[in-house]
Amino acid sequence: MKNTPNILCMGAFHWDLVLQTNADLILGESNPVRSSWHYGGVAFNVARVLTQLNCAVGLISRLGSKLDGSGLLDYLLSTEIEIVDIAVESNISTACYTTIMDAKGELILGLADMEIYRLLNQDFWLKILKNINKWNAWCIDTNLPESGISYLLSLEERSRTYIVVSSPHKSVRLRSHLKNVDTIFLNIVEASLLLSESDSHFINAEQAATSLYTAGVKRVIVTDGANGAAWADQTGSGEIQASHDDTLPIQSSGAGDALAAATIAALEMGHTTPHSMKLGMKLSEIFLSSPNKGGDMNWQSILNDHNWKL
Repeated sequence: MKNTPNILCMGAFHWDLVLQTNADLILGESNPVRSSWHYGGVAFNVARVLTQLNCAVGLISRLGSKLDGSGLLDYLLSTEIEIVDIAVESNISTACYTTIMDAKGELILGLADMEIYRLLNQDFWLKILKNINKWNAWCIDTNLPESGISYLLSLEERSRTYIVVSSPHKSVRLRSHLKNVDTIFLNIVEASLLLSESDSHFINAEQAATSLYTAGVKRVIVTDGANGAAWADQTGSGEIQASHDDTLPIQSSGAGDALAAATIAALEMGHTTPHSMKLGMKLSEIFLSSPNKGGDMNWQSILNDHNWKL
């Protein structure tokens, strides 16, 4: 019998505000929209999916006294996620990610107020190191400041490390530490910026994955929207095609986190990179087609319905 994966997620837990236009966007004018609030943040999104995939999961983040950080904490207490270190800081706002979508559900713009996560710096991790060493694997998102990422990746005794890149500009925080990364999840634009000072572009996701593997990352998973995704590790490299369902939106906040979570769960259970990634792609596509975007999705039931095995 396989041991239960034991994974600590570190990084973002905040409110997601989604604004979707009712008609074509007119720049410089008032546009009617539908608004909705969701629990979000990369680390939280990954943790929420992992709990339904037979994993023991902990979370470390920071909330603010402004923008109802206490409400987020109350919700977290109702989940199976272990609160390892989460506090509500006074006189600072909880982070918020605002997604602006067109009437078809395609991303127009993402706006990230992530100032509070600067508190997750080297000094913070020095104080709680004993609380994170017991976990077999760490999932770190790049909302952490560079000093925090640098400290965690420089530890000689560290758990297996999964990095989930949260935006192109934050990918460069990893540039000096690629050889210390066990597994990285990012898109093709983030890969381009991570490997070069210039905004160059790879021909395809597999080229980006193999380039990062050559640069020292032990396992690389690169997504490329409707073109699918690619992987590279010590056994080789390959591509996995995305669904060609035209009803799916091209981008949706949280879909990449669902892919990362399912892939991590499978890898921690001993599966190969391509097998794990295929599972991640399937769950990501289901996420994209779901109106509730993961809030109450029973991932284990979905696996059983489709006869997919971890």
